[in-house]
Amino acid sequence: MESGLGSYQDLINGFLKSGYTPEFFSAAAERDRCLIIRHDIDFDCGYAYQIARLENELGVKGSYFFLLRSDSYNLLSSENAEYVKRIRADGHSVSIHFDPIIYGQDFQHGFKREREIFENIFDVKIKIISLHRPNDFFLNYDEPLADVEHTYQTKYFRKIKYVSDSQGMFRYGHPLETEAFQSGKTIHLLTHPIWWVGKGESNIAILKKHLSERQARHDAHVARNCIPYQDYLERK
Repeated sequence: MESGLGSYQDLINGFLKSGYTPEFFSAAAERDRCLIIRHDIDFDCGYAYQIARLENELGVKGSYFFLLRSDSYNLLSSENAEYVKRIRADGHSVSIHFDPIIYGQDFQHGFKREREIFENIFDVKIKIISLHRPNDFFLNYDEPLADVEHTYQTKYFRKIKYVSDSQGMFRYGHPLETEAFQSGKTIHLLTHPIWWVGKGESNIAILKKHLSERQARHDAHVARNCIPYQDYLERK
């Protein structure tokens, strides 16, 4: 599984060969040589499932955070809900990628509503969430939301090394080349599956390919549910 970032398998194996132990958030904050594997799912649940399958082969488990309110995908569709259930069944953690900006000052109430839906649909008890594109206020918001921790609290975001593939690149250096890695410190690794699963030689190429494939899937969906459009596609 290669991308402009390299091989996801090589990345994780680099940690494993150096004695790192993959752990979930709650188990890793106060220890050294732990790897917290976090995935924020911004664009496609199928990409998340592909990464989860690869992690199964590698013998590691990650934390997957899904948007409940998104224009990119419908988490409650039968296909996407099945992806989430399969990921959870394989021993990974699944939770909410929460966008507090949607709710303005009422974000606490908004989160409670999303938590109730997610826990009921996927039969889980949420212990930690990830915030979607947090602004400065939420990057410095060190309190839990409705008694649920989030990944930008100080103990996960500042007291341990945080690295991210945001924008399809490691903007502050490759994780295996950081001082924290060289000294065996715990690392909070955020990846977005699209950058590792998507096809293309650059971040823009990956996004354009994703959008093209999404359009093809949506065409097929509309055709299945609308005979005139099905006839139109058949005539093309």
